[in-house]
Amino acid sequence: MTDTKENKEIPLPKTEAPEEVQLTIGDISTVKTIIEIASSKGAFKAEELHVVGLTYDRITKWLLANQPPKDAEETSTAKGDEND
Repeated sequence: MTDTKENKEIPLPKTEAPEEVQLTIGDISTVKTIIEIASSKGAFKAEELHVVGLTYDRITKWLLANQPPKDAEETSTAKGDEND
């Protein structure tokens, strides 16, 4: 049995270069909150809890290590008050 149809290549759609995405500390903090909410609602199976917990711990440690110093925050607030 011979196929009489020609095998034509279908052109793939052109893909644009992926745009660069910048994540902020606020974005990572939001992910931490999402994990907390999903966990409290029982969204994870028992066998998934280990990975979820490890990821949550890593996010928490990263946020603590990368939070802006309080001195800089207090200084900028004080400077803003002087200009008012």
